[in-house]
Amino acid sequence: MGGMNETEGDHQWPQNTGSLRPGRRQFVGGFLAASLLAFGPKTAQAARADGFSTETTKAINGARSAMYFTRWGAGAHDGRSWQNAMPIERLSKSQALVMPGNALLIGVDPAKPFVYELGRKKPQVFVRKSGSNDAPIIIAAGATAGVEGLNLPSVAGDDMQFRSVAPWSVKTFGKTKGPPFFIGIENDASHILLAGFRMEGTSADGFFKFRSGKIRSADFDDITFSDVDAVSVGRVIEADEGSRLTNITVRNCRAFGIIRGFARFHNLSQSTLRDLDLDANHLDAGAKNVCQLIAVEKGADILFENILLKNAISTKTLPDGSPGYTQGDGIVCEKGTKRVRIRNCHGSSMGDAAFDLKTVDVTIEDSSSEDCKFGARVWSAGKNLIRNCTFIRPVTRAATEGCCIQVSGQCDVVDTKLQAGDGTFALGLNRLKRGEPPIVRLHGGSIQLAGEAGLARTNATGTVELHDVAVNGELRTETYHLDKNTVR
Repeated sequence: MGGMNETEGDHQWPQNTGSLRPGRRQFVGGFLAASLLAFGPKTAQAARADGFSTETTKAINGARSAMYFTRWGAGAHDGRSWQNAMPIERLSKSQALVMPGNALLIGVDPAKPFVYELGRKKPQVFVRKSGSNDAPIIIAAGATAGVEGLNLPSVAGDDMQFRSVAPWSVKTFGKTKGPPFFIGIENDASHILLAGFRMEGTSADGFFKFRSGKIRSADFDDITFSDVDAVSVGRVIEADEGSRLTNITVRNCRAFGIIRGFARFHNLSQSTLRDLDLDANHLDAGAKNVCQLIAVEKGADILFENILLKNAISTKTLPDGSPGYTQGDGIVCEKGTKRVRIRNCHGSSMGDAAFDLKTVDVTIEDSSSEDCKFGARVWSAGKNLIRNCTFIRPVTRAATEGCCIQVSGQCDVVDTKLQAGDGTFALGLNRLKRGEPPIVRLHGGSIQLAGEAGLARTNATGTVELHDVAVNGELRTETYHLDKNTVR
């Protein structure tokens, strides 16, 4: 299920095929479509449609048996069918009966729509049981179908299965407590697939949360999140600081209207996040509630692939009412991370950077940005590579000049297109107080400068090397040694 695989990455990014809600995208092709999938335990057959993604369908159809849950339960309340479903309050305790390969299904009767309410006094689910390497425990949500089936409704529908009873606003976010997580993953639970959840109005505590004790840390392995759809969220996936995550997969998900981020991990390794559509929708709760769509504090060997990152902005207002430093990022990996690969990802309209990376040894390939303050920020002196990318139209915000790529360590840029306009730069060199002079080496590719745009600028000393780079159509092979100056 989880893990970074070098052979992955041949996916084609699907086209926008219609509006979901304002600004939202509907995915087709390899993952969610406007149709339904039904399955039953033990006798599951090939998918009749592709409401769930192909990988999730395969896992669900392979379930050894299933247990059924609804909000209030029904019939004998023994979980053997929808007509005898257990109430959702019993899901946590029912795991004592769960074996690897079992499926726990949470359903809503489409003939009698009911929204599960999220709130401080509402039921929560705790996942404490582990599956096995070849037989994960499956927890899936959707609409009931027949006696033992589960449908994943079309993403084009506006109905959310889980909704906060205390909706937040941009003005009140962070000032009042929102609903806690709905699904808590704890006790080192591993080998789990969570799929099909539709949610609205979660707080920064997330909908899913990895939990560790105040003294004891926790280790989670091989957990997959798939086919999740969220709107107006603080976060979708959150983790306690003591949680260590390995072989995590997040795939085929979307979120629209994000205040703090889609997912935050304190310690993440050997993991893959792919096929995600994340649009913060310009929700700005200020400098104390900074939006980072995906954030990783430490870890290693992480792949980000086929991800759209849009419209994250967090503005600081100075005492005189003027704007201060504007934040808001797409993918953020802090200095505790190493060996990160970003492939076929696109960031647009970020308050700060599409890719903000303090990672040692990062590769960005076949990716792009537009209308961000920074396309990519590379901080470390490791083996950092940007290849076959496009960074265009950087934006200057307040007193901070925008640039396509900002480097504080070392970076090789190969066959990449940079395009900057008035008041911005193709390259920014930012020497850190305790760091060595930054070095950027460009091999091939092009730089297009319009108006008063600059090729490079630096706050101190640094070096830019051009090797057969077309600058406004002129092929250049030159080295520039900068010292608090600008090259045009």
